[in-house]
Amino acid sequence: MKKIFLSLLIITVTTSLFSCNEQPKEEKEFDALMTKIIGVHDEVMPKMGEMSSLIKKLEAKVDTTATGKKYAAAQEDVKGAYDFMMEWMGDFSKKFPHNEEVTSDNKEVFDTKMEMLKEEEVEVNELKTKINNSIENAKKLLGES
Repeated sequence: MKKIFLSLLIITVTTSLFSCNEQPKEEKEFDALMTKIIGVHDEVMPKMGEMSSLIKKLEAKVDTTATGKKYAAAQEDVKGAYDFMMEWMGDFSKKFPHNEEVTSDNKEVFDTKMEMLKEEEVEVNELKTKINNSIENAKKLLGES
């Protein structure tokens, strides 16, 4: 009898633990999208140092000639991408603070956060394109590619 009771108790506790840890579908989608966005950020973040270096290299070639103006334009593109990254990171961390837990308990708040996250996905992909294109164009102009 004790063995049966103990077995039932273990099964009940185990089932309770697993059912409490089961995340609703909406929250799984939110977490997956967040992971995807952070992944894009993590992919382009290491390029910030390269961008700073390119800005300096381009600066040395800027002058009033037609060629010098091409270097100035490329430098502005890289600076713009760099600034976009800094602004995006600041904005993202305000919208989604590190210690904030987003749950589907409050549907209205959750839906608002999910829409914001979808907008961030579009923006972070634009950021990635801008960073990669500005680096590629600067390197090409400098003869580094």
